[in-house]
Amino acid sequence: MRIPDSLFTIINPAVRFLLQSPLHRFWSKSLMLITFTGRKTGKVYTTPVRYLRAGGSVWAFTSVENSWWKNLRGGASVRVRIEGKERACRADAVVDDPEAIRSALAEFLAQFPQDAPYYDIGLSSDGHPLEADLERAARRTAWVRVYPQ
Repeated sequence: MRIPDSLFTIINPAVRFLLQSPLHRFWSKSLMLITFTGRKTGKVYTTPVRYLRAGGSVWAFTSVENSWWKNLRGGASVRVRIEGKERACRADAVVDDPEAIRSALAEFLAQFPQDAPYYDIGLSSDGHPLEADLERAARRTAWVRVYPQ
């Protein structure tokens, strides 16, 4: 089930609060906060996103229609709060490599199939993303990769 986009103006502040509180344990195994500075505004933003640990990095995905990921193009310093611990990291955003995005998004959805509707991806009867939907989504998705500094 997909939560309507309009509700995220209410949900995101609540999730930010919860992930910074002692109650974070209920959500922080799959949700993190990423804090970055706007390139044009210089304003500091913090947004909650679902994440997947992948080797020595952390992955997140968002629609290219969202604009926050654009601040990470070419690499940027960020702070992430994962499982109650905040750390300085580097992050970048990949949007111009649909094959790599498709592969990473498939790995992400294997862990979080409930997120498939947010990328307009249907699931087969055995719970795997439909390949045509995955191919289409890879062209409309930003892959955010976060690395230790």
